[in-house]
Amino acid sequence: MRRWLATAGIAALCMAPLGADVTITQTTSFEGGMMAATAQGATPKMVMRIKGTKMRTDFEVMGQNTVTIVDVVSRETIILNPATKTAQVISAEAAAAAMPAEMPKMDVSFKATGQSKTIEGAQCDEHTFTLKMDMSELGGPGGKMPPEAAAMMKDVHLTVNGNVWVAKSGPGTADYVALQKAAIAANMVGALTGAGGAQRGGVEKMLAAAASAPGLPYLSEIHTSFSGTGPMVQMLQQSGAMRITQKVTSVSTDALPDDMFTVPAGYQVEKK
Repeated sequence: MRRWLATAGIAALCMAPLGADVTITQTTSFEGGMMAATAQGATPKMVMRIKGTKMRTDFEVMGQNTVTIVDVVSRETIILNPATKTAQVISAEAAAAAMPAEMPKMDVSFKATGQSKTIEGAQCDEHTFTLKMDMSELGGPGGKMPPEAAAMMKDVHLTVNGNVWVAKSGPGTADYVALQKAAIAANMVGALTGAGGAQRGGVEKMLAAAASAPGLPYLSEIHTSFSGTGPMVQMLQQSGAMRITQKVTSVSTDALPDDMFTVPAGYQVEKK
């Protein structure tokens, strides 16, 4: 699920100065595809909390909670499992080493439409984005897809497109943007968006394009589709095509305690 959410995060990345603490609450809905069937009508809730160069993301869906804490300065990602009281502490180097040696090439576009509207009291500007990828170039940790799988994916293409409405000003906007700027400088954008160490193969093009639209994304609508003549196209068109909508429902600048961004006492810690 985080792979699809990462698309919206990447599409909305921007740049700008640090100040107050920020809490951003947003909901996500799915239509079509296996993801919608798996979610069974549930509306995942995500709460992002920002304190300087740290971000905590609480993701709740169908009664299950996952907490991710990213520290841009120490270049570490902490994944908490409240159910088992365990914590994984992953360095940026370990995350990068776990990624494929080669990432698929992507054709990327990101541009402003000139349209504006008010969302949750914030004035937002619309930007559209498109990402196209050859599925046969996808690979596992070894960097290459098995020959049999690559043959099945030959001439199968994934297209992710949609729009994102970005607020240039308002509560928490400068702090959100400043965190993105710090993450880009520290090569930690993948950790913030849930894309791991992936900042190759065209993702960096999306980051560069999105940097021209600094601000806080209030609404993202993402569509995925498949095309081509490969043997998997028809199945993927039925199971993989979907629409994902993410919407900010509230933004708060109330102070946040420091211990929200550390491993809680009593958790078993595993370092990578």
